[in-house]
Amino acid sequence: MKSPLLISLAFLLGLGGGWIGKTWFESYLLNLDAMIVTATGGNPHVLANADAKTSESGSELKSEIDFLSNKNPLVPSTSVADTQSESFVVTQEAASNSTIDRFKLLLDERQYFNAMTLYQEQKQISDSTASKLKVILLNELESLVEARDNSGFSDLVENYLSHYYDDIDVLLLLVNFNHVNSSYLEVINVFLLAKTYAYSDYDKKRVASELDHFVADVDSLYTGLEDWVSLINFYAHIDTSGLMTSSYQYRQAVAHLRSGDEAFAIEQFRQLQNDSVVAESATKALESLLNKSETPTIVYDSLWDGADSIALQKVGNQYAVNLDNPQRDGVTLLIDTGASMTAMSAESFNKLNFNGDAVEQDKRVFRTASGVVQGTVFSVPELFLGSHRLVNTQIAVIDFSGERGFGGLLGMNVLGQFRFQIDQENSQLLLLESR
Repeated sequence: MKSPLLISLAFLLGLGGGWIGKTWFESYLLNLDAMIVTATGGNPHVLANADAKTSESGSELKSEIDFLSNKNPLVPSTSVADTQSESFVVTQEAASNSTIDRFKLLLDERQYFNAMTLYQEQKQISDSTASKLKVILLNELESLVEARDNSGFSDLVENYLSHYYDDIDVLLLLVNFNHVNSSYLEVINVFLLAKTYAYSDYDKKRVASELDHFVADVDSLYTGLEDWVSLINFYAHIDTSGLMTSSYQYRQAVAHLRSGDEAFAIEQFRQLQNDSVVAESATKALESLLNKSETPTIVYDSLWDGADSIALQKVGNQYAVNLDNPQRDGVTLLIDTGASMTAMSAESFNKLNFNGDAVEQDKRVFRTASGVVQGTVFSVPELFLGSHRLVNTQIAVIDFSGERGFGGLLGMNVLGQFRFQIDQENSQLLLLESR
């Protein structure tokens, strides 16, 4: 028989060993926890691998590791990586909002150069933030047009287009700006730019639609005024710019017909008889003219009887003419039927306005050979083109490199007041009052 003493001793030894083993195992788990967290940095993917590798140590050990890796359903699953990602997103949003606020402030303070510098930086850093700034920019431009703030609009557009010259959204806003200011020929110039940079089908259709609406509006305006000279000059500029369509040609023929130039109208209608868009209208108009009488014969020289002739200077393939003030201090300007407004350098303008009577109007943007540039518009009380007195003529003073021998461009705001023709054979400008 086994001694009771021995049995008691064995029991005590077993109990102590179990307690020691349990203490050691718990200590092992705690050390293992610390090593796993330290080695993985809390990375959930590494912790998951640790789960698999330690599963053989028993269900109690795996349960403990699951707890550490946030797999315990009673504990929210938030890893260090998730926290860092959320923190990064919040930081990004805060930075974007700060940039937007700064951009708005620069626009409000009319620091347009600095605003565009900020916009360029964001285009390189964050497309999302740059897109938000673009929306703010377009809204600001629209507000300036509605407020008729020509100077502010011109400053902002010039700063923007000097970097992003092919932006269709801004070019069409420039179209609207010039339309509101009745600079119709300048509108055509901007449409030409927009058509050139309309790369996508969407933009091409958009530009074409806007151009159609604009042409119809101007045609309706001049027709209502029965101002056929201005309407004819308008279509001539469209033709010169390369934006002419068969529909515009038909309207051009009608304008000539109403001005009394049936010969031009008949020839134009004949050319449009086979056009898929206006053939029917052109054929009916032609038949109506021919049935009324025989084709009229017009001696064009007779149209210029009594016209004032002004000597021209030939400059290459162009012609230059003098524009004088009342004291007959003149400047030499190239004739440019594509320019909506007469423009000249500051030096030439100061010579013409030596007595300081000109009144500053506002700032505008103009399309030149160098791109879109800003000019200051002045109203000059009295000028002379030949013997014709011009009252309150608008002149744009711009910074451009004039060729030797002339100081600017004589535009359609002057020429459009007359029926005019360049007599190339005799180097003369023929002028008749338009009314």
